[in-house]
Amino acid sequence: MSTAVVVGAGPGGLVAAWELVRTGCDVTLLDAWKWPGGLLGRAQVDGLTVDVGAEGYSVRGGTVERLLTDLGADDLIATPDPGGAWLQTAGGPRPIPKRLVFGLPADPGAADVRAVVGEPDSGDGSRGPLSAATSFADVVRAGYGQRVLDDLVCPLVGGVYSTWPDDVTLAELAPALAARIDAGTPLRDAVAEAAAQAPKGGAVHGITGGMHRLADLLIDSARASGTLEVAVGEPATGLERRPGGWRVTTTKRTLAADLVVLAVPLDRALSLLGGPPATRLTASRIEVITLVLDAPGLAGEAPRGTGVLVGAGVAGVRAKALTHSSAKWPWLRAAAQGRDVLRLSYGRRGQTPATAGLAPDDLAALVRSDASVLLGRDLPEPAAVQRVAWHILPPGTPGLAAGRQWLTGQRTDGLGLAGAGIAGVGLAAVVSQAREEIARLRGNTQRQGSSV
Repeated sequence: MSTAVVVGAGPGGLVAAWELVRTGCDVTLLDAWKWPGGLLGRAQVDGLTVDVGAEGYSVRGGTVERLLTDLGADDLIATPDPGGAWLQTAGGPRPIPKRLVFGLPADPGAADVRAVVGEPDSGDGSRGPLSAATSFADVVRAGYGQRVLDDLVCPLVGGVYSTWPDDVTLAELAPALAARIDAGTPLRDAVAEAAAQAPKGGAVHGITGGMHRLADLLIDSARASGTLEVAVGEPATGLERRPGGWRVTTTKRTLAADLVVLAVPLDRALSLLGGPPATRLTASRIEVITLVLDAPGLAGEAPRGTGVLVGAGVAGVRAKALTHSSAKWPWLRAAAQGRDVLRLSYGRRGQTPATAGLAPDDLAALVRSDASVLLGRDLPEPAAVQRVAWHILPPGTPGLAAGRQWLTGQRTDGLGLAGAGIAGVGLAAVVSQAREEIARLRGNTQRQGSSV
């Protein structure tokens, strides 16, 4: 491998490009957007640089922290305020119970669980049709009851995965949990086992200054190690195999490369490789709204801890989640200098976000109203409002599994795949898969070289 083109400068593409440069490749990194990072997005809001995409990462497996160590940036690892987040349910606000797995309680009789859903369901957790085709909602109803579904599972699945439990199967959302059940473990036992294996302490960490800094760290490290061209505002429009490599066409030029890595959303990767009609996908629109406001006492009080996930049937709120960012991250609290930074998200699969198409004044009014309800106090007019729209493919999107399977079948010694479409949801999964994919490509090339 001497030349490579990586299509897509989101987290998966950035990690792939960084790894390739470290192997001695000259890499061109393409992206259709105006700056690299993808879901490591940033925006300037009232003089603050804030995350408008990923704002933390799962510590499970230590994947992201190993990457930060390799980048010489482990001193930037940030831990959130330990106050924890809350739920907004039809019955009112409650702290999120400890030891949940996809919203399912490891101990349904625990006091913090009973405070949200009442007395535990009398079922043994093993009844109900549990198979790969069973909706996650049906699994929860059978094993735990409707209250757990509405007040614990719906908030997490909606806030984190942007879908509804009825619209995704157990295997699509929680493959490891599904595998335990397929092996004969009763649901509640499988949940307890998964909870016991969770990392001790907080499940999420971040980066001082914001997750968007990871994009800068990867680019700077790659450029210090070798040759990396970052070409933004230059989408790939065509991809063609040629003898000994690939030809990549963009809106500006044609590039020849020994190796190509596709790290774009799954629908775009399918289009570039000429996927069959059966793999066509429809993305869902999600909007993230950031508010900066001056609400004396709010930062110190943190009335709902680090944020709120919204359950099913909650009246008067259109948001699916709120993060009190300046309460969650000490570095941002210091940078905000007494102001509060709130972040609200809207939209699920198959649902147009309530914020879509609103004029600025109407947008500010809606988001301020939702934030006031979720935080339990009247909030002043925000000093600044920033809206960012993302188009994503949540778990359970029709055609997603077929598209992923078809794409995986196209992988060769000279074609790699990376990004959330292949790796799954979450930065930890994306980083791990991208590093493994480049190791695969590198190993194939070394084996070919040794056989010549």
